[in-house]
Amino acid sequence: MSRELHVHSVPTRAEQIRTAVEIIAIVAAGLWALYTFVYEQRIKPLAEPPEFSLPTTVDQGPTIDGVAFLTIHKRVENTGDVGVDIAAESLNVYGEKIGLPTGGVKRIDTPTYVKINADVPREPVALLFSIVKLRAGTVTGNQKTNFYTPPHSSDEETYLVAVPAKTYPVIKIDRVDYIAKAPIIPKMPVAIVKTRLGGYILRSSVINGEFDSSTEYAIRP
Repeated sequence: MSRELHVHSVPTRAEQIRTAVEIIAIVAAGLWALYTFVYEQRIKPLAEPPEFSLPTTVDQGPTIDGVAFLTIHKRVENTGDVGVDIAAESLNVYGEKIGLPTGGVKRIDTPTYVKINADVPREPVALLFSIVKLRAGTVTGNQKTNFYTPPHSSDEETYLVAVPAKTYPVIKIDRVDYIAKAPIIPKMPVAIVKTRLGGYILRSSVINGEFDSSTEYAIRP
């Protein structure tokens, strides 16, 4: 009658410690990889400031019976890692008249800024188009609307404006945007104010998040 022999190997104390260290190292590496992924993909981007530009461009279409048709592109280009939202916006288009050459030279000269202007003077004289919007990012805005632009993307609004080319050979576009990282918390206190020429712009008690720009465009004959 044969007997079965079973041999049991009992790990030494050193082997037990080494195995425990290896398990801890593997678990720690996994946790570190998970943390790094979550941090780089989720936590870190949320802490970064927004990066964006707000270009305004004009495309001129056909001129019919002396009326030039312009398409105004109001763009948002988000180049950062966090989404941005436009809480409020206004856009005003003015027709400008061209004054007589004065022959004089206007000069601004400071230690940090120099400007010399000897061109023909221009002056906004008539409102051609005005639009203003208060969205969910403002205290009194429409809480059902926003203008969210995801990271590394762009979006735009376009407006068609008809301009009597002979009357107003140059137009001036005034644009104001209140924009910040989404979601906008706290909401911005922004109000609508009427301009001297009858348009509407935005005013707020805070300047953080306000971006103003002006663009002049000469109508092609």
